[in-house]
Amino acid sequence: MPTLPPDSHPEGVTDRFLVKSGGRITFLRSNEIDWAEAQGDYVCLHVQGKKHLIRERISRLEQQLPSNAFVRIHRSSIVNIDRIKEMHPLFYGEYSVILLDGTRLTLSRSFKHKVFDRLTRSA
Repeated sequence: MPTLPPDSHPEGVTDRFLVKSGGRITFLRSNEIDWAEAQGDYVCLHVQGKKHLIRERISRLEQQLPSNAFVRIHRSSIVNIDRIKEMHPLFYGEYSVILLDGTRLTLSRSFKHKVFDRLTRSA
């Protein structure tokens, strides 16, 4: 597999996201995002304790985020791999994912194999 130059990404992947709020436009770098959660046709980006709402479906956001840095852990959650502190088994194959800031998310069993494969590959 060919390596990409540092500032190059596959088609559709972006480094910056535009957030409109209160008449202002803010730019967020993808590496600043801790995690993202679906809210209907919107996605709430969690960045250093702040929330930013963008009009985007989570499936589309997943395509725009660098796959080497983010992983989908639930149908409604995507996490920055570098923000994962630890994981604890729950019931029926699910896990509790604890982020560096203490946020607890659920890794659903339907995403478990993909997540473990991704995390062991990056270790």
